[in-house]
Amino acid sequence: MAYEVLARKWRPQQFEDVVGQEHVVRTLINAISSQRIAHAYLFVGPRGIGKTTLARIFAKALNCQKGRDGLPCDACDSCLEIATGNDLDVKEIDGASNNGVDQVRDLRDTVAYTPVRGNYKIFIIDEVHMLSTQAFNALLKTLEEPPPHVKFIFATTEPQKILATILSRCQRFDLRRIPTPAIVERLKLIAKEEKVEVDDDAMLAIARGAEGGLRDAESALDQLISFKGDTIHEEDVLSVFGMVSREVLEALAEAILKGDIPAVIGIVAELDQAGKDVQRLVVELLDYFRHLLVCVSLDGKMPPGDLTESQVEQLVGQSALANVDRILKITELLIEADGQLRYALSRRTLLETALIRCCRSASVVSLQEILNRINALRTSGSAVQPVAAGTPAPVAPTAPPASIEPGATPAAVSETVPAPVADPPKKKVDPESELALLGQQWTNIINRAGRVTVMARSCFIDARPLRVEGDHVVIGFDPEFEENLVNARTPRIAQTIERIIAKILGRTVSVDYTLLEDETPVPVAMPAESPVESPTAKTRERSDPESQPAEEEGQQDDESLLEDPAVKNVLQTFEGRVVGIRR
Repeated sequence: MAYEVLARKWRPQQFEDVVGQEHVVRTLINAISSQRIAHAYLFVGPRGIGKTTLARIFAKALNCQKGRDGLPCDACDSCLEIATGNDLDVKEIDGASNNGVDQVRDLRDTVAYTPVRGNYKIFIIDEVHMLSTQAFNALLKTLEEPPPHVKFIFATTEPQKILATILSRCQRFDLRRIPTPAIVERLKLIAKEEKVEVDDDAMLAIARGAEGGLRDAESALDQLISFKGDTIHEEDVLSVFGMVSREVLEALAEAILKGDIPAVIGIVAELDQAGKDVQRLVVELLDYFRHLLVCVSLDGKMPPGDLTESQVEQLVGQSALANVDRILKITELLIEADGQLRYALSRRTLLETALIRCCRSASVVSLQEILNRINALRTSGSAVQPVAAGTPAPVAPTAPPASIEPGATPAAVSETVPAPVADPPKKKVDPESELALLGQQWTNIINRAGRVTVMARSCFIDARPLRVEGDHVVIGFDPEFEENLVNARTPRIAQTIERIIAKILGRTVSVDYTLLEDETPVPVAMPAESPVESPTAKTRERSDPESQPAEEEGQQDDESLLEDPAVKNVLQTFEGRVVGIRR
């Protein structure tokens, strides 16, 4: 007798044997029991999860002569012939090789004939998305109003390629990928019946490589039996299919999370020497970090699914090494690498580059941590150590309240508790002298504002300080240049002038603007030189020691900012440098 592969030998013959598709099985059984049978069904899902198998079992249940409660008997002539593919009332059509209009016309002519023996004439079209648009249109009318004795069952892996007019005339069933534990249980049953010893790690590796397809797992087990005989270990599975062991995968993920680049390079070199598939490695890493992301997001409470208890324990242990943001960044980099590996000439180089980027992203401080650190520096003003990746920024400690011993005298208490510091007396303001000072420094004010924004120089070149009223400085503009007043009120120019005048007056002031025609001009002692800087004036000021302090005042301010302890702490903490100062 010819050898029969495991995928065909162990193909389910009853609804109860179908693995992982309980929602579809229950619906089909209830439809047969209640006689609510539609004229067209569509089974959708990836390869190897039971689409064609369910179509055959459903066909047997519809035409079974002795079936009960929607279940085929597997003993009558109809069931036996459908199982072997010889039944005249059930036609299986390959959509890939029968995708033309002529084949659909032949099918449409066959529909008119009544079934030979069964209750229905059933047409099973596999990979129905391969039919051409013309073939779909030719089938459309027949599919919408078929004879009562005709049923259509379609199966496809790509439903998006099917016309919407076809989809709307079918009952659609989306089949799921089979969970890894269910595949492992099925493989254990097959191995027991085939008298093959397969350890648990090997079973898990086969199921992991099948990616939810039971047929792929059965084919892999069949290949391993041919390779190793009656005893199969995990090393055999890894060597045959180029997969990576769970321990190596966990070690590589931990090295990435710790930012250990030498360890990552070493693991990749070992895998490359062992001939492992780089593309599969990236996919498995993606799947691993997906599970880790779920573990971190749910605080270690993993939903029941594809993982064993030991895998969940490992994920919980590694969840303390990273947060959600870093895992998302690593996932984005792996997805990018997966897309590039298909076209890369040197896959190892691309993989190492991607994993090094993952290591760096796992050790980089996030933006929120930088902001927390800066806020802490502003609050405390004390020197701190550089922040490490994943470490929350410390909060500035507050001084504990002074303790007072019982029975202490008021004098002792006053000596223990420091007295509140009185506010410094406010500086007396002389509006006339301040106005005169502004008049003398007006050219310097315009020049300093022009270094911040060029428009400020043209705005204030025809303006004059009029008066000082408390905390307000009024500046007058020539009515001929009223548009300069409008430009001067833009936020950046206004803030720049206020900051420079406050620096000169030594106190905080606000600046108001008005037109000179609405005011009585106040004589101001203006400097002899022109308010617009010329090259000769710049040369004279550099050579004149008395004018040098006014010109270099901005530079002295910059130097004082660089000497500020808070600025020094930020530069030391984040290893930065000053590239420019803007006011």
